[in-house]
Amino acid sequence: MRQTLEAMRLGVVPDTDLSAYTVGREMELELVAEDLKRVREEGGAVRAFLGDYGAGKTHLLELIREGALNQGFVTARVMLNPEETAPSHPKRVYRELVRSLEYPDLAGQTALGLRPLLERACQDEDTLDAFQVTSSGRAREELDDGAHLYLTPALRYYRAIAHAQKNPGRRLIADEIDDDEREEALTLLFHWLEGHPTISNTEIDDELRGLVGRQGRIYSMKDYRPWARIYGYLLSGLSRLCTTAGYEGLVVLVDEAEFYSLLSSANREYARNLFKALAYASVGDDGMVPFSREELDLGGMGILQDLPPRYHDESGLYTIFAMTPNAEGIEALQRAIPDEVITEIGRLEMDTYRQLVGRVTDHYRQARQDAEIPDAVEQALAKVVAGLLHSGFVENPRQAMKFIVEFLDLATTRREAMPEVIADLREMYL
Repeated sequence: MRQTLEAMRLGVVPDTDLSAYTVGREMELELVAEDLKRVREEGGAVRAFLGDYGAGKTHLLELIREGALNQGFVTARVMLNPEETAPSHPKRVYRELVRSLEYPDLAGQTALGLRPLLERACQDEDTLDAFQVTSSGRAREELDDGAHLYLTPALRYYRAIAHAQKNPGRRLIADEIDDDEREEALTLLFHWLEGHPTISNTEIDDELRGLVGRQGRIYSMKDYRPWARIYGYLLSGLSRLCTTAGYEGLVVLVDEAEFYSLLSSANREYARNLFKALAYASVGDDGMVPFSREELDLGGMGILQDLPPRYHDESGLYTIFAMTPNAEGIEALQRAIPDEVITEIGRLEMDTYRQLVGRVTDHYRQARQDAEIPDAVEQALAKVVAGLLHSGFVENPRQAMKFIVEFLDLATTRREAMPEVIADLREMYL
């Protein structure tokens, strides 16, 4: 609780105790609940939330993340920026999403990557069959039967290295690998699959094959701007892997999508392709997306060119975009997803801010049990916040939350000064 209080004091979004300051978002959460039901029943969903700076978009995404985990979904989140996670470079976005994966059965553990998912998948024969892990056909034939170009060989190599299991007709030498070699091989495998900078796919292929024999081909994973379709195929494959392994699906949260407007004209085009690829990977060609499948036919050569933008019709992928409204960004979203799933986060009403005062004050009392906050102080604070909202000094929930905590700090440490403080506030803002 103290950690949450410190975040409130700084005016940033805490990542725990979300109920302590969540007010007025019933409508948005109802929409998300309907979307998650659609993911379970129809195989995917997509949505965008628009809201001014400080209106609560990041808080809403955190609330969605927490709720999705509680319902059995795996979650991933990326905060876009023009450099490290530019939407014009899909591999960088993919890498951050994979790095941020959280699992409902591993609550509180972060930065786990894909290893827990592959480990869980290797324990389930139905999952291995669905991804053609135990087959031994040619790559193109296996893709027709349900194999995934990246995940199937990754699962095969993981089984061979971590569990000393082989595919039919293939030699097994994994039991001769010592622990250091085994961990080095797994690190190499996951660096490739998670999109980290590493040696070439050909060198990875040679290294892994030399340890456990050939388990499939390791294909390239490039930081090429036209590869949005390929990374959409990867994400929908990961989501399908989640569902077959017993999770409800994968919830992908894309925050600060407004950074699209800071890109050059050429990079904006590639960013639009990423938005489209994520939408298509989530809902496919069900008449919902406002573009044609052919618009994603960019990137890759040979078998990579043949990869669909969505791995499976029931991938279980739910993508949510959050954006501060701007003309260029909204236009990009409208080209990727239908208007009916673009939702504006409304401004909170005065009564809702009064609820916020009560929630934050209650949390403050619990976090600092040595502090005495009389009901009269809470009532006065509600009036002060109302006045600050009316004057425009406080414009959004984040600013209000920060002010409430600072006011309570003053009320508990310098109680004798409170009458003068309230008088000054009345004169300045009320």
